[in-house]
Amino acid sequence: MEELLYFFLRVCLGSSLLYVFYFSFLRKTTFFQINRIYLISATILPVLLSLFPLHYTVVVQADTTQDLVVWSNILGQTPMETELSEVSSTPKFNWVVILFAIYITGVLLFSLRLLIQSLKPIQIIFKNKRKPEGRYQIHENRHFSLPFSFFNHIFIHPDYHKQEDLESIIAHEEVHIRELHWIDLLVIEVFTLVFWFNPFSWLLEHAIKQNHEYLADSGVLSRGQSPVRYQLLLVNQLMGMQVLGFTNNLNFALGPTRLKMMKKQKTPKKKLIRFALIIPVLAVLLVAFAQPEYHKNEINDLERHESLPVTDTTDKIKIMGTVVDTEGTPLWGTTIVVKGTTIGTVVDKNGHFELEIPVGGDFALVASFVGYKTNVNELNLAENRSNSYEVAVDGKKYYTCKNEYNFVMEKSVIVIDTDFPEQVPPPPPAFSDKQISGSDDVFFVVEDLPHYPMGHYGLGQYIKTKKGEVKEKIFLEGKKLTGKATMGFTVNSNGEVTNIQVLDKTTEEAGKAATAIVAGMDKWSPGKQRGKAVPVNYAIELEF
Repeated sequence: MEELLYFFLRVCLGSSLLYVFYFSFLRKTTFFQINRIYLISATILPVLLSLFPLHYTVVVQADTTQDLVVWSNILGQTPMETELSEVSSTPKFNWVVILFAIYITGVLLFSLRLLIQSLKPIQIIFKNKRKPEGRYQIHENRHFSLPFSFFNHIFIHPDYHKQEDLESIIAHEEVHIRELHWIDLLVIEVFTLVFWFNPFSWLLEHAIKQNHEYLADSGVLSRGQSPVRYQLLLVNQLMGMQVLGFTNNLNFALGPTRLKMMKKQKTPKKKLIRFALIIPVLAVLLVAFAQPEYHKNEINDLERHESLPVTDTTDKIKIMGTVVDTEGTPLWGTTIVVKGTTIGTVVDKNGHFELEIPVGGDFALVASFVGYKTNVNELNLAENRSNSYEVAVDGKKYYTCKNEYNFVMEKSVIVIDTDFPEQVPPPPPAFSDKQISGSDDVFFVVEDLPHYPMGHYGLGQYIKTKKGEVKEKIFLEGKKLTGKATMGFTVNSNGEVTNIQVLDKTTEEAGKAATAIVAGMDKWSPGKQRGKAVPVNYAIELEF
């Protein structure tokens, strides 16, 4: 729904800029054919640029994981009760639904109006069938006093038009038919039907129909018609009413401007240079409509460590160890990787792991688990040779380490950056736990952080909306909401927001309001460690 609103706004902005350019620089020129192309482009181009915008890449840093010991301890306690939790559950007046209902009602009403207006000309065409006279058919009717053309049909009232006037009238309408002006009318009618709320839609429609009359007048006068006699004919039609949007009416936009345009000398061709001024206008539209593609700069703790070469040797040493959290619970699925290499393994259900590493040099084992601080354990295999014993498997020599390398993983808090994007970022690329074909196995770290509906953008839109609701509620109570609060919460393995805590606050009101906002969050996609859902702690600062 929100993306549809942005689409409407972009089209309205584009059509308004293009119309203002026409009104300022092209309206009084006699470049009627070029103006026709410009005006119809002014309706189609904003729609195309909005549907198929240019894209540019924006690289953003991934959510930073900080070792916030104090906050981690607080998040381990029983969550506090919120006094404003009813804010998130209180039903609110949905303005988006109301606006959409109004829009649909407008579309239906204007569609009905256009349909009713079209019925009578269509009925006359079927009842009064005439043989085509070249490109058109002439229909006599007593329902419409005003002569007009409808697609390739010309309608004339026999009682209101003298025989000597018919030649000029038919010549005028023939220009509309020959130059297929009905295509322009069809495009602009659909445009005004969809964007009926945009005043520039109606201004563009008026400009297109007015330019059609300029073209028809020019075509009639080019046949040698007397300008004075032709103008008198138009004045006699002044009191006629427009039939419907799809028709070209003889008296449309009849006034001093149209009469002057018949006598106006042709605009010098050198003034065509003013069309070049449209280039900066189009550049503005391209930039305004362009949409960013957000790509996270995924720099995790494993990549921050300096890469170390792996000695190519048949001598290997087997490293064993355990991984547990601060409470001694095995962290099943923890990734163990040799720093700077693609050598790694996964901790089993009992918290144990085994890993074969080529002998020689300094190495480091890196333990990684989503929601926990990355742990690095340095080791020197040259020194450990003295603490190992030699074994042979399938003719290959191995050294098995007598000592275990144990990891104690501490929980961390992921700080959410509140610099939310204004556009919907594309979905992140999907990673899978697989191997690349070849002689050597490549180990992949598979960790997925929790994901809010529509990602960082969706979270930003939710917080923006709830801030407004909370401020409105407190304002109606005669209070003022100021200050900021840092909130901690846990996204559990089901994606639910739990363990909500106020980590820091400047005012009591800010703490209560921030708690209500966090409590009302939608369900997240849970964080996963190698496909297994795990709880992850978060912190976010909300300012009012």
